[in-house]
Amino acid sequence: MSNLTSDTLTMSPSERQNASVLVIDPDAIERNNYRTALKQLGYGGVSDCPNHLSAFEKLEQRHFSHVIFVARDSNMPVKDFVQKILEAHPKMVCIPASSQPNVDDVFDLLIMGAKGYLVKPFTMDSLDDAVVNATKGEPISDAVLQAKDRNGALVAIVMQSLDRAATTLRQAQQFETARREVPRNIMALRRASDLAHTFAKDGAEGLLEALEEFCIERSKGPATRLGRLRKRLKTKRADE
Repeated sequence: MSNLTSDTLTMSPSERQNASVLVIDPDAIERNNYRTALKQLGYGGVSDCPNHLSAFEKLEQRHFSHVIFVARDSNMPVKDFVQKILEAHPKMVCIPASSQPNVDDVFDLLIMGAKGYLVKPFTMDSLDDAVVNATKGEPISDAVLQAKDRNGALVAIVMQSLDRAATTLRQAQQFETARREVPRNIMALRRASDLAHTFAKDGAEGLLEALEEFCIERSKGPATRLGRLRKRLKTKRADE
């Protein structure tokens, strides 16, 4: 089983060298820490600015593939910043950084299109993990848009990742192409679980309640193809 879970997301040296990162943080010492760590990690271009508004001036001067930004308002609301950045640069990898990653605003930024998050204070390893996962990981599922609250959205993400991993494991018993997808889907499930653990409202208890509700709702629907056919026939008879 270890061979299924040992693979992790990576960026090659050339991918790192081609990446250009813009850092936004009001603390000059913190900006210097970012620059030093990112350069040591092999990222090719690194620039910084003290607030969100000045970031747009930097973006007019040069291209950036990534932006790591403090996840709180500065001289403009941070949600407006993310919205405007992604409207102008839809392929930009936006990574909010916060010492309180469980706050509602950070999760809202993820729903808006931010790719992952960085917990402060960061280490070189945690910074690298945040950038790599944001670059290579799958975006948050559209299932969040159908959920009635944050915990419901988190559970939907986890369960969708679980379904995908289980399906791939089943198919891997017969198909080589599926076997190659197993490590990636297992890793996606782990990231979904970490996301749920970090952002769950009311902690583990709140997440468990949302999971129970999700499972109850799912159990009400027919789980098999035959069950779905029976339900359609029953509905059709009722309408006649």
